[in-house]
Amino acid sequence: MSVHPNSLENLKKSNGFADHPENINKSGRPKKLTTDILQDLEANGIQGVSAKQIQSVIEVMLNCTKTQLETYAAAKGQPYIINVMAQHLLDSKGSTKVLDSILDRAHGKATQRQEIQVGVEPPQSLGELYEAEDEDE
Repeated sequence: MSVHPNSLENLKKSNGFADHPENINKSGRPKKLTTDILQDLEANGIQGVSAKQIQSVIEVMLNCTKTQLETYAAAKGQPYIINVMAQHLLDSKGSTKVLDSILDRAHGKATQRQEIQVGVEPPQSLGELYEAEDEDE
């Protein structure tokens, strides 16, 4: 296989680091914002929360009295989600969507029943389906 003459010429032209050292990124690839935030949070002793821990907190808060929820809603120095959840549980004129989503998160969606007919032969083609509809009429 022969080499095209322009290919060799392109190799001689250099816009690379040898001719332009100012293009070298000496500090490396910039960190992503989320990485910086995670490192900062971990350095301040803030840890992630597992799904099981969230579920446990929701289950316990659903059993709190109104007075206890008011205390959690106003308390300082605790995770913000606790304040928000307590406020939403106390909001009597608010939407039930919040409570529904909290219950769904803690216990899963309600079971929905579906009926299935067993032993009924499905139509083999659209023609059979239309013939069956014509017979019913």
